[in-house]
Amino acid sequence: MARTDRFRQQHNELLALATDLQAQLSEDALSKDASAARTCLSKLMGKLTMHLTTEDKVLYPDLVAHKDPAVATLARRFAVEMKSTTAAVVAYNNRWATPSSIKANARAFIKETKDVIGILADRIKRENQELYAAADRCEGSAF
Repeated sequence: MARTDRFRQQHNELLALATDLQAQLSEDALSKDASAARTCLSKLMGKLTMHLTTEDKVLYPDLVAHKDPAVATLARRFAVEMKSTTAAVVAYNNRWATPSSIKANARAFIKETKDVIGILADRIKRENQELYAAADRCEGSAF
């Protein structure tokens, strides 16, 4: 079992939650009741927060300190990128903190949600293909 397996599993769980949230993106439905969408968003943010915290405390420090400079540089680049992505996602979550805020401007919520899900999906894909692949190649060699 590769060290990145649990992170990849978390990615799959995040994508499943994002799919659940996407299923809620009907302007008519959100204008009437946005509770289900807010619940989906809360689950997604909870899982994402846990995932990011674990990556920051467990995976990134080891990769940044790796003896292979290419691995260390890649990990630093991903860590820096994630800080701005995290800030944007937190701001998005705060803007849509209640069902009433979503209900009041369903169209904007839908647009922002699609944008955020796209950003997260792209990030997950790149982490799986680049960062986690590099980590898997290094496993057993000072990692």
